[in-house]
Amino acid sequence: MRSPRGFTGALVLLLGVPATIAVGALGGSVEIAIHIALGVSFLLFASATFDFPLPRPITWIACAAIGLLGAIFLLQAISEGVRSPALHNLAFDILGQRLEKVLGYTFLVWCAAAVVMDSSGWRRVLGAVALAATFCAESYALYAASTGQQASEALKLIYLAVFVWLLIESARKREAKSPPA
Repeated sequence: MRSPRGFTGALVLLLGVPATIAVGALGGSVEIAIHIALGVSFLLFASATFDFPLPRPITWIACAAIGLLGAIFLLQAISEGVRSPALHNLAFDILGQRLEKVLGYTFLVWCAAAVVMDSSGWRRVLGAVALAATFCAESYALYAASTGQQASEALKLIYLAVFVWLLIESARKREAKSPPA
């Protein structure tokens, strides 16, 4: 397997969606459940950036940004659990929103770099389609916000396609390195 951490991160996130629905159906906090899944997933993705042979500057910047995004999601889960107004303000109002959005875009740029520089064949096509769909969904959400409307929360389900691609790409067998000549 090329990236056990990437595979596990994608699996945690993808399984986190039905787990969050189950938690909500049982009367638990969906905010805590989804933020734990997102936090754990993105921390795993941060360490998985080193499993993909991209240029080092891209890898290090992506690792830092994705790791910070994971930490913000976990802080948001904690703030929901302890119900501290000050911690909630820090996690959601100060670190969330704009910074969270920029860090999320950094993750998507890293995914695009992996699609272009490392992926191949049908996996590259899947990654490109997943990223294009996510770009369209995000563009629509930004347009809706700029016109005073709100995009449907269900639109976020399109983003899951990127994690399906990452799961498949991470599961790919490592290519054997040819011995030096």
